[in-house]
Parts: sequence; C-alpha cells; structure tokens
Amino acid sequence: MQDLKVTSWQLFGHDRLYVNLPDGTAIGWADRGSGTITVLHPRYRDAVADALARQVPDLPALVGEDAPAGHPAPPVPPPVPRILPMRGMRKRGAGPDTAAVWNPAPPEPESGQDMAAVRKPVPPPDPERVRGPEPAPEPVAAPQRAPVPDPVAASAPAPAPASGVAEASPPAPEAVRRRRPGVLPALTPGSDLASRRPGAGLREQLGEGGTGALVRAATGALRRHKDGDPRRGALAGERRVGAELKRLTRHGWRVLHSVPLPDGAEIGHLLIGPGGVFAVRTDHRPGASVRVGDGTLRLDEGDPQPYALDGSPDARRARAALEAYCAFDVPVQTVLVFTGVTALEVVATPDGIRVCRERQLSALTPLTGVFTLTQVERIYDVARNAEAWLDV
Repeated sequence: MQDLKVTSWQLFGHDRLYVNLPDGTAIGWADRGSGTITVLHPRYRDAVADALARQVPDLPALVGEDAPAGHPAPPVPPPVPRILPMRGMRKRGAGPDTAAVWNPAPPEPESGQDMAAVRKPVPPPDPERVRGPEPAPEPVAAPQRAPVPDPVAASAPAPAPASGVAEASPPAPEAVRRRRPGVLPALTPGSDLASRRPGAGLREQLGEGGTGALVRAATGALRRHKDGDPRRGALAGERRVGAELKRLTRHGWRVLHSVPLPDGAEIGHLLIGPGGVFAVRTDHRPGASVRVGDGTLRLDEGDPQPYALDGSPDARRARAALEAYCAFDVPVQTVLVFTGVTALEVVATPDGIRVCRERQLSALTPLTGVFTLTQVERIYDVARNAEAWLDV
C-alpha cells in the first residue's frame, strides 16, 4: 500500500514512528527505544513493515508484535481543542481557536500487564487527516435591531400613496410601561400620620382636640345626656374599630387612622400587611339588627333601604396615592365594619368588599401572599406621609 503515511513522534522520553491510513487511522507503530513493532490490524502487518522500511531505510530490524486479539482499534481522538487565554491575558480580537492540550484518560491495565506500559501516552494522529475537510459554515442572519424613532419624523404626517388609496400600516409594538414612582419630601413630625388617633376629624368637630382627658370625659357625658349628638356614637365606633385593628399589629400589620384627604374627608383606617391593603370604614348602628345584601340595608324589621357598597371612593383614592410613590401595584380593598349592632346578616357583597362586625376583624390576621415584608414597609412609609395624599 503506497498511501500509508509514517509520522515521527517524540514526547515524554519516547521515540516512535506511527503508520496511518490515508484517512488518518493509526494501524501500527514502531518504538525505537524498546525495538518493537505493534500492529493493530493483522492484515496490515506486511504493509506496516514495508512502510516503515521505505520511510526509514536505516531502521534496524525490529521485533514485531500484534495487538492483543479481540481488542478493537483505539478510537481516533477528537480534534485537538484549544484553551482560551486567561482573563486579563486575552488578546483583543482573538477568536475561539486558541491552543489547548488533549489529555485522554489512560486505559485500565489488564492482568499481568505493566502499569507503566499502559500509561504510556498515545499521541493523537495527524489533525489534518483526522479532521478532514471542514464543511462550509451556514450563513447566519444578522440580528435585526429596532430602528430608533425620529421625533420629528413621527410628528410629520405620512405622505399619501400615489394610487390615492390609504395603505394599512402595521401596528406599532406596544411600549413597555414602567412605573417611575415619585419622590416624597422628607417625613417631619407635622406630616407624620402615624400619631393620629381614630376619629381625629370627629374629635375636632366635637371640640375634643386640646382639653384634658378628665375634662373631655365629663364634657362628653354631659353632652350625651343633653343632646345625644350622633357624632359621638360614630366616634365611639371609630375607637372600637381602632382598638381591634391595633391587635393585628402584633402579627406584622401596620395601621393608620383618620387619613386626611384634600377635600376635608378622611379614610377612617388604613390597614397594611402581607395580606393586602384595606381601607376600613365604620358604620355605627347601636342596638340594631342589620341585614346587608343586593345593594340594600335593612334595620330590624324595617323596609330595605338603598345602600351602596361597590365603588368605594376611599379604596380608589388610597390606591392612587400609594401607587404614585411605589414601584409596584397596590390594590386596595374595602372593609365595612358595623359597630354597636346586635346582629349582622350579610347576603351578598361585591368583589373586593368585606362586611363584618368589629370582633370579626381578627379574621384578617392570617392573610398573606400579597406583599412581601419589604413592600409592606414601603407602602407604610408612603401612607404615613401626609404629602402623599395632597393630590388624590
């Protein structure tokens, strides 16, 4: 066979001559140091000897040996990979072809075989013959980049087509909306709503803002006995609800009372916690049996009266104020609390609205999964700042 190729290999103290087929497959080798010839395929025995004698005429007579029977030819090693340079030493413009060392795992020794002979490194065959012709790379389409809109061109009207018929233009992709929360002024003692008590607006209307506790109690008792102002009953209901909501603060909830709005109204209570945000309002009905449902309210045995439950303005305004300064959605639900009632029957309520008695507020305690603790603190920091409620 005239197409065999003999390749000299010297490494790690070994001096060998490898005989390869035209496709790069090794069929034998001669070891100059030990004076042996190893033939991987018996039918190539004479061809290996002729190729070695023809390539190296002065090669001394070597003792030949065949590869053990039953052993297949060793697989052709893969193309020699290359190791990328270390970070900081990589040259600008260097491609993926960077030199590396191919280090195949040594084969397991057979019984009676010398471990040193087994671990002798076998050189890879000629890379050019192993690789063969590389296929032409497939063309890759360059990524298309979205054109940057020109504000001047966008404002100019598009020219009409020559045919006079307007052509339908493809719809523009929707822009991703990202909320950019506003920046609140620094919190001051005058703008901190955390110190407001339940029913602060009613207290001011009843003149209980600056007097002492004993004077307020005596004055309130005399006025209740004298005129029975319904606002005092409403204030008592706000205090009861505030006391029940305070119990929830031991379970990670935050509470604000009497949140003032620009038009003079108030959000009775704002409950903030991992289970959501709730705008709590109080309806004081002392000694009454209340039935709520289908947009009506019936007291005792009286006729049902219209009673709007849905579309609470407190929840809408609270959400607008909080989302203006938070980088996430802050849905707000409504909780309607009846105080002083002897019985409460709830037939049906709209979505996002809860109706209960003051003692039933504790059912909100285990609610979770709406906000993280970090989000709860952010919402509370915004809600307690009176500056956040000036534009709702």
